[in-house]
Amino acid sequence: MSSIRILSIETSTSICSVALHSNGVCVDCIEINEQNAHSSKLTVLMEQLLEQNNVRIADCDAIAISGGPGSYTGLRIGTSVAKGLCYAANLPLIAVDTLQALALACKGTIESKQNIDNNTIFMPMIDARRMEVYTSQWNTNMKQICDTFPLIVDTETIHTFDSSYTYVLCGDGSAKCKALLNAPHIHFVENCNTTAETVGTLAYKKFQNNQFEDVAYYEPFYLKEFVTTTPKNKM
Repeated sequence: MSSIRILSIETSTSICSVALHSNGVCVDCIEINEQNAHSSKLTVLMEQLLEQNNVRIADCDAIAISGGPGSYTGLRIGTSVAKGLCYAANLPLIAVDTLQALALACKGTIESKQNIDNNTIFMPMIDARRMEVYTSQWNTNMKQICDTFPLIVDTETIHTFDSSYTYVLCGDGSAKCKALLNAPHIHFVENCNTTAETVGTLAYKKFQNNQFEDVAYYEPFYLKEFVTTTPKNKM
C-alpha cells in the first residue's frame, strides 16, 4: 500500500507554516514568523517544501488547512490557497481545529519534561488583541472539554481556574496573560505556537475517517465577525 501524503498549511497567526506528512509522520516542515507575510510567502514556502522533497502537488492525497480560530486575514489567505490547490489537483480538503493542533504541539513539547496525568488540561490561546484570547480546553487524549470561546483576561479570570486541575497554557495569546494568571496550578509553555506539523498529524486521522470538507462551500472558523474600522481624525 502506498503512503498517504498530506500537504498542510497553517496561517492562523503571524506564523506562516507548511508541512508534508507521509502516513501521519512529518517528513518536512518550513515556517517563518513575519507580520503580514502570508500573502507573499505562503506559496513560496510551499514550492520550496515540495521541491526539496521531490514531490508534486499531484503526488499528494489531500490538502490540510488550519481552520481557525485566528487571524481573519491569515485564515482567508490559507483557505484560498488550499481551495485553489484542491480544485487544480482534484484533492480532498481537510480542516483541522487550530487550537487542537496547538494543544497537540504543547503536549509534545512537555510530555518528556513534565508529569501529565488525567488532571492535566491543555489550554491553547491565540492572541485576539488587547487582553482577549481565543481559547478552548483539551484533555491528554486531545478530546475537547469545552467549546472554543473568546476570553477576556482580567484580575478576576484566575478564579475560574479550578485548583484541582493543572492547566497548561501555550500559544501567542498566553504570554500576555502570565501576570494575571499567576498560580501554582497554572503553567505556561513558552515558544510553543501554531505549526503545520501538528495540523498534518491530526489531518491524517481525519483522512482515515474520510472527514473531508466541501471545497466549494468551506469557510474557516473565525469565531467573531470581522469588523473594519475607520481611523479617527487626529486633533
